[in-house]
Amino acid sequence: MKNIIIYFCFLFLFVSCDQNEEPNASIFGTWELVGIYNPWIGESSDSEIDRFFQTYEFMSNGTFKKTRIYELEGLKEATGTFTIEDVPAYISSDTKLYINLNFKDGDDIYNNCGQPDEEQLTLRFNNQLNNFSATPCDGPGYIFEKR
Repeated sequence: MKNIIIYFCFLFLFVSCDQNEEPNASIFGTWELVGIYNPWIGESSDSEIDRFFQTYEFMSNGTFKKTRIYELEGLKEATGTFTIEDVPAYISSDTKLYINLNFKDGDDIYNNCGQPDEEQLTLRFNNQLNNFSATPCDGPGYIFEKR
């Protein structure tokens, strides 16, 4: 009887650990711009979204597509690969995951602070995806929600 209990405990631990190794599927799909953060005033707004539209589409094979439509530039697209990074346990914040993007092809539409062809996005527990990669150098931040 004791051996059966130990067997089920190990089986439970094995299944639990195996599930934690899977990438977080909640990012897969299309994310649409819902707000633009202005670091100068510390507020976000949706007033410019009619003129400036962006999406990210994340595929389960580890690739993404970013689309940007700006009234003065027209449609631009870029593609690349992404990796998911767990948030360290010692960080107490509303951050669920980091998503690191590496642009490979397409237009230069990455939003960052000097890292060519890269962006780091943050998935929050409120299910918003943030791209604040350019805010350290006074660039805008972008807030996305899943369609």
